[in-house]
Amino acid sequence: MGGIGFRRWLLGGAAGVLLAAVLGSTALAGSPEGMRLYVFTSHYLGPFPKAALQTGAGSEPITIPVAFFVIKHPKGNVMFDTGVNDKIIKDPNYWGVLFNVYHPDQKPDLAIKAQLQKIGMTTSDINYVVLGHMHLDHAGNVGLFPKATVVFQTDEIRAAFWPPPGAASSYIASDFAMLRAPIGASLPNAQKVIQLNGDLDLFGDGSVYVHRAVGHTPGSEMLVVRLPHTGTVVLTSDACYLKENLDKDILPSIGLVYSPSDMLEGYAWIKRVRDSEKGDVIFAHDPDTFKAHKHAPEYYD
Repeated sequence: MGGIGFRRWLLGGAAGVLLAAVLGSTALAGSPEGMRLYVFTSHYLGPFPKAALQTGAGSEPITIPVAFFVIKHPKGNVMFDTGVNDKIIKDPNYWGVLFNVYHPDQKPDLAIKAQLQKIGMTTSDINYVVLGHMHLDHAGNVGLFPKATVVFQTDEIRAAFWPPPGAASSYIASDFAMLRAPIGASLPNAQKVIQLNGDLDLFGDGSVYVHRAVGHTPGSEMLVVRLPHTGTVVLTSDACYLKENLDKDILPSIGLVYSPSDMLEGYAWIKRVRDSEKGDVIFAHDPDTFKAHKHAPEYYD
C-alpha cells in the first residue's frame, strides 16, 4: 500500500491497548451537543439460508438490511460503512455470480446519494468514512467520497487486495481501487486515509471511537458512538451478525469467520461496553434490530 499521495496515521501497540481499556469501558462526558446518529440501509440482501449468518439455523430463509450510519459531529461528519455498490441498480453483472447468491435489492431510492438527501446532505458533506471491513456490502460505495478521509485497518486493506486462501469471494477490488494511489498522483488529489493497527478516538473526546475487532475478517473494526442524550451505541458492522448470535455466543458459518476465537472475543467486548455503559447495539444485518430503531431522517442525539 505504499505510495504517493497517502496520508496515514498509525495507532497501535501499547497506546492502542491503553485507549481501548479506557474508552472501551467507560462512557466519557465529552460528547458535544449537536451530535446526531442517523440509521440507514443500503440494498437489502436475500432471501438466503439463515445458516450462513448463524451456525445451526438450518435452511430457514432470511432477508437482511445492509445498515450504514451517519454521525454528525461538530468536528466533522462521519459515515460508518458504505453499503452495496449502487452500480448493481443497473448492472447486476457487477457482482458476477454473487448477485444470484445474495439477491441484492436494486431499488434506486436505496442509493447512497438518494439516502443522504433525506438528511439534507450530499456525499461531499462527509468528512470521514470508517469502514467496518471491506466486503462488497460494506465498502461498496467508498469511491463516492473522494474528498473524505477513509479509516481502515492495515490488515483489512491487505486482505482486500490480496485475500487469504478461501476468503476472496466477498471482496470486489474495484469497489476500493481508488485507495491505491497511482504512481505520479498529485498530493492534493489523492484519497486521504487513516490506516490503523489498533483503535482510534477519532475526535479526541471519546464520542466517536473506532475499535479493532479481528474475527470476521483480518482487519474488521467496530464503531462506538457516545451521544450526549441517547448515550452509547455500538455499531458492529459484521463483528456480530445477529442479536441472538451475541446473546448465545453463536458464530456464523465458518466461511464468514476468519478467526472464530477472535470473533467470540469481539462478542465479549460488545457485551462489556453495552453493559458497563448501559448502551445500545445496532447490528448491520439483524432485521429485527433494524426495524426496532429509528431510521433517517429521524435520528438519535
